Amino acid sequence: MTGQLSNAESELLALVLDSCPGLAPAEVMYRSRTSLVVSGTLAGAPVVAKVRTPEWRRQCEREIEAYDLFDTAPPPVRVPRRLVSDRESAVLVVERLAGEVVAPDRFPAAPVSDADLSGVLAAVERLRRWSPEVPARWRVGYAPMLEGMRARDAFDEAHWTAVRRLLELAGPPRELGHGDLVLANVVRTAGDHALIDWASAAVFLPGADLAQLWLLLGDSPGARDRIEAEVAARPAPDGLAPFLVNLTLLLYRERRAHTRFTDEAARARAVRLDAAWELTRERVLRHAAG
Repeated sequence: MTGQLSNAESELLALVLDSCPGLAPAEVMYRSRTSLVVSGTLAGAPVVAKVRTPEWRRQCEREIEAYDLFDTAPPPVRVPRRLVSDRESAVLVVERLAGEVVAPDRFPAAPVSDADLSGVLAAVERLRRWSPEVPARWRVGYAPMLEGMRARDAFDEAHWTAVRRLLELAGPPRELGHGDLVLANVVRTAGDHALIDWASAAVFLPGADLAQLWLLLGDSPGARDRIEAEVAARPAPDGLAPFLVNLTLLLYRERRAHTRFTDEAARARAVRLDAAWELTRERVLRHAAG
């Protein structure tokens, strides 16, 4: 396997093996500027090892904190069992769940089945009703992020006033969420849907995970309607106002990310994201007006 790695990746793998000497690495599952993820075995059992690049070690710290939380307060959703973690080296080794991810792409190329969507939404619902003790630093600061968007001219004055009004209606962040609910982070296991990759876990305004699913599943027939029904079923202040604030932030980030892409599929998706931004802007204005 060593021959498959660059020099920098070989150094990252060495950190993994220092933290978990019994690991027998098999193949690279994922590589990026932020992390290296390899499969392998530990004491004969299949595992996944993740190591962060030096600039991204804070994300490993949050994921390790999440597993610390799971040890003291078992979560209401299935998660991989932690086997080894090392904060200093930014290494995490967990069991490799039997099953397959619901969709490998950020924007699923094929429609998501009713069974998978139901399983994901059920996991989100169980997670939102979980209220473990978490550090104050887990609470997401929405006001500074919105101010940053305003400084980059994301809002006209009417839109800015309306978003601020919805933030006020939503109240403080109070819902623990996964924070990166792409369907590549959902594993379809026997009779269940497990959530992996907890590096973005935090306490959000209600509906953050639903907002991300809404954004990503626009090409999956009926998915947004199902998600909207979940939002509508929540009583105030956990319903539409916080959902729209979350959706505004996520759409802004996704649209900015797409400015870097030049392939035809990304350009077509950028057009759809622009339309979703305008739709969400209209909803923000209407809801803020009462």
